Amino acid sequence: MLNLLAEEKEFYAQIIEQIEKVEKNGRIILTKFLSLREQEIITDTTKFHRIKVLFEGGYENAERKRCFLYPDTVTFKSNFNITCFKIEYNKRYLKINHQNVLGTLMSLQIDRALFGDIVFSEEECYFFISSDIEPVILLEFNTINKVPITLERHVNKLDITQKFLTKEIIISSMRIDNLISHVYNLSRDNAKQMVLSSYVYKNYRITSNPAVKCEINDVVSVRKHGRFTISKMLRKTKSDKFVLEIKIPTS
Repeated sequence: MLNLLAEEKEFYAQIIEQIEKVEKNGRIILTKFLSLREQEIITDTTKFHRIKVLFEGGYENAERKRCFLYPDTVTFKSNFNITCFKIEYNKRYLKINHQNVLGTLMSLQIDRALFGDIVFSEEECYFFISSDIEPVILLEFNTINKVPITLERHVNKLDITQKFLTKEIIISSMRIDNLISHVYNLSRDNAKQMVLSSYVYKNYRITSNPAVKCEINDVVSVRKHGRFTISKMLRKTKSDKFVLEIKIPTS
């Protein structure tokens, strides 16, 4: 049984309902954009059903993705109905980042699940949406911080390399609360309470045990703080402490 937060149970119920439609009626269902955690819930939930899932976010290594749920007896040509826009703007008067692009989109009162990743390549910004809302986006998304912008559909393959902040930490144990404390400069008690409150995910699954041990390449997510990957064990100190390389995604 999945370990779900209260706010995840509604999503889980929706997925169960969609799975029933696929199995009983042979439906092919396309979801809205899903978070990494929602993708994990779908993957786990469909393991024991005779359906297949297919994820796509508009570019390789996308984080937010749409998903097709379909019978395992069906072969079809998938169209994920995703549009990519490039934001054109005067760089002398505006500096855009993930936060102000997302904030402006959210101010349009559009369901967050109808748009996917916001990504940067060099100085250019791209974002992905469900093609259904193209008319609304083109009509209403025309300024950021009161500076005019224009949108250009981007149809070529988008090659995005994720950027990371690299941090070196020294810890006495690989306990998840200890890692969170050092990565985010929090007290050990504060980090422990976050785990106990189910605010922490290890490899996109909730963990409520502060003593659970992490390993190299594990991904740890902390609500309201972000996520990090334990990328390398650099060495051990003379006092037998671990020196780790941590990677934190940046815009």
